[in-house]
Amino acid sequence: MRRGFVFTLDALLSLLLVTLFATSIVGIMSQGSVYSTYMRSQNKYLAENTLLTLRTVPLNQIVPAGVIRNWTESGVLVGSLVSPDMDPLDIVSTYWATGPIYPTLDLRHKAEIILGYILNKTLQGYDYQLLINNYTSPYLTRAGGSYSEAPDVSPATLIMSGYAYNQTPRGYMARAYLTRAAFVRSDLFGWMRVLAGGFSSSGYSNSLDVISTINIPTDSQNDIYEANGNFVHRFLEQEDVYINGNHVALSGTEPNAPNIKNYLVPGKNVIRMYFHDSAYYGSYYRYTIGIGSGTTVYVKYKSNSLRAGNPGLIKVYNVTSQYTGFIYLFENFVPGNITGINMVFKVKGAQVVRLYYGLGANLYLLLEKTVDPNSVQTVEFTNSEIENALASIGVSYENLSKMVFDFVVAIDAKYYTSDDQFHYGGASYYSYSCPASDCGGERERVLYGYPDSYVQISYIPRTVITRYSIPLSIPIGYDTPTYSGYTGYHCGGDTYKTMTIQYTLPSKAIPWYADLWVGYCFAGSTTQYLEENGNTFYSGPNGVYALRIAYSKIYPWMMRPGSNTFKAELETGVDNGGTSFRYQVTRGIIKYFIEAYAGYGDVFPYILQGYPTYRGYNLTYYYSDGTNTYERDILVGDPPYKPLSVDDLNPARYAVDDAILRLFNNLNYIDDKNPDEWRVVPYDGSQQNPIDVDLPEGVKIETASMGNIPGLFKPIQITLRVWREKP
Repeated sequence: MRRGFVFTLDALLSLLLVTLFATSIVGIMSQGSVYSTYMRSQNKYLAENTLLTLRTVPLNQIVPAGVIRNWTESGVLVGSLVSPDMDPLDIVSTYWATGPIYPTLDLRHKAEIILGYILNKTLQGYDYQLLINNYTSPYLTRAGGSYSEAPDVSPATLIMSGYAYNQTPRGYMARAYLTRAAFVRSDLFGWMRVLAGGFSSSGYSNSLDVISTINIPTDSQNDIYEANGNFVHRFLEQEDVYINGNHVALSGTEPNAPNIKNYLVPGKNVIRMYFHDSAYYGSYYRYTIGIGSGTTVYVKYKSNSLRAGNPGLIKVYNVTSQYTGFIYLFENFVPGNITGINMVFKVKGAQVVRLYYGLGANLYLLLEKTVDPNSVQTVEFTNSEIENALASIGVSYENLSKMVFDFVVAIDAKYYTSDDQFHYGGASYYSYSCPASDCGGERERVLYGYPDSYVQISYIPRTVITRYSIPLSIPIGYDTPTYSGYTGYHCGGDTYKTMTIQYTLPSKAIPWYADLWVGYCFAGSTTQYLEENGNTFYSGPNGVYALRIAYSKIYPWMMRPGSNTFKAELETGVDNGGTSFRYQVTRGIIKYFIEAYAGYGDVFPYILQGYPTYRGYNLTYYYSDGTNTYERDILVGDPPYKPLSVDDLNPARYAVDDAILRLFNNLNYIDDKNPDEWRVVPYDGSQQNPIDVDLPEGVKIETASMGNIPGLFKPIQITLRVWREKP
């Protein structure tokens, strides 16, 4: 039998037949006026996402085990009423409803302790105030001043409904959620620029060896459906590519490695790019070698893993330059508000390591540190050093939080404003040499890769990711963008000033971020305008090292369910040869989540069909991979099992049936015949309306009776206000 989601009726509630209090979401409502500023929009999402986390994630997944243990021993968690497996708002609302029954337990104060601890840890860097039915306290507030005086207060409200003490029993409730799911997913891996001098001071052609690792979930064996690579090098040099030690033949068209499926394996894949033999052209030698913009690998596979990755952790490549210094461009992006940046680089043969910040055509030297070229040493640029250095040029983390931002790490290399070029230690004159006093002489330099070297960006995410979040994506292929505003034939092909991309998000999608690896043709810095759905969300300088556009949902009109149109435009005159987009050289990915969770629903007169003779179902459902539809079986609850088809479910009568269909409704995100109408035939999971997730073997499905639920009581309103701390 196949096992694919956890289904549970909260056993704790069956123990509370008299003092029972269960909760469910009626809705999350945004309040206040339309926000006109970027930060106010971010505060709004933070408030809503915080409430969502408090409502959907169990307490023991938010609070450390030691704190849970202390609360249990001290009585903050009253075991006869609540459990650490409940989400925080379940616990708080239970205390709020039963507090008058047990006045000596001081339950409302215990609720304040729990919420106060979580809010203090979660909303660092923000002021906040939480109200429960207009009640608040110092435990629920952190404010440097009155919120009424703050310019960017963003409230979110959640209404809890539940069941009160000593009312007439009414029936049963149920919830269902996934812990694993097999689904088809796509990943796009992009490479940053790494450049070195083309020739040594002795006249030898330099070589640059770049080794990195990409990870594919280990359970994807025999299920890697498609993979291709595009490995771009600088003009007038040779490039050899190896995947897991096997040489990859490159063609002349993009992607230039159109089928690398058989080179890849589940788990870690080592990709090596070796650049060498820079050539003579006209009256000069190519002065740099290395990775060009547009270097990417696309993989499509099937997996059970819900791993979403962490965009804030940048795993540095292993880099070896035979004779000269080199530079490493970090075009960074995180889908949230940045709170800290820390960089660690382990080097050998280096004399000086410099950190630059790039904005348009300008590079600003932030920090530099001298090391011993005769030894292996680790250089760290700490958060305080980086933050203070950025502040000295008028840049804050808030500035960096909207989209892509550039750092350049120079290993024995230095940027000269006199010619707007990097010069490399150990390079020849025509390779833009850097004086030995600034960059050292001719020798091998090594930058050791992750985990010895990394960039760690800490941030407050705009999208809450729970253990029930299924990571999905929409690939943007080379032929997806459309182009307009022809600017001529440059960089080996046609170029344009405007690029437009259309994509469609499912109605149930929770957007994460868009990541586009862009093919630019550079002729100096220019202004770039980015808009989505007709509204501009960025206008500013486009860096001469740019190779990426990434953004998240920073305004409500972005990345919305349904059709979306993204447009990028460069301030480039037609036919003037300015910086422009290369035709069909851009590809990317749109990332989003489907929440595989169905919380407590309505109250029903019966728990499941055939109860108590049967304690669960052997349920037949249907799954589609986009091409074919497959019949599947899954066990629900405990034996003995009643054989049942999805078509036989009765969501108007049975709590379990309703919970299954509410979950299946979430998992039917591609072609739902009746979106969000789970009680309408054809049911989600039926042959006429299959779900889009294959529920794998090995995931336990449990049921627990939650009967004798008392009657409805007056709803509790919870409001969270969030705003920035005053500087």
